[in-house]
Amino acid sequence: MTLMLALVKAIVLVTVLVLACIQIPLDLRQKVLSRLATLVATMLIAIAVCVSAVVGSETTQMLRGVGVTVLVTSSYALWHRASPDSLGLGDVLLVVPLTLAVAYATAEFVVWWQLSAAIAGSVHATWARVRLSRARIPFGPHLLLTASAILTADFVFSL
Repeated sequence: MTLMLALVKAIVLVTVLVLACIQIPLDLRQKVLSRLATLVATMLIAIAVCVSAVVGSETTQMLRGVGVTVLVTSSYALWHRASPDSLGLGDVLLVVPLTLAVAYATAEFVVWWQLSAAIAGSVHATWARVRLSRARIPFGPHLLLTASAILTADFVFSL
């Protein structure tokens, strides 16, 4: 792996980890996500991916990542529109930087990330319903933790 690619992957990973440190406590305690933190993370990841594409001639990978990000975000937006009580707008906005980051690593990882987040969320929701009699759980932490795990593994194994 070239030094430039390693640096971009490190920037993307650190951005997602910092975003997780900010958003997870907010979502668990207050059931809300910081739009400012999500916007800043989106901008940092987008800049890193664009720089990587220009310097490393990875334009195809960048375009694929943007396409996957649009597809996933559109799916979440439709889900939010159909059932705003089941998925908040903060979650829709949160998938933008996370999908861009995961798709930058490898577009195929997006499927595994979404599957992992859905399974983790389902287990958490079932536990919350049975043990705490709560019907709703925040989904943001599951998106953030699974994306962080996938990006960390990709970074470590690509060294």
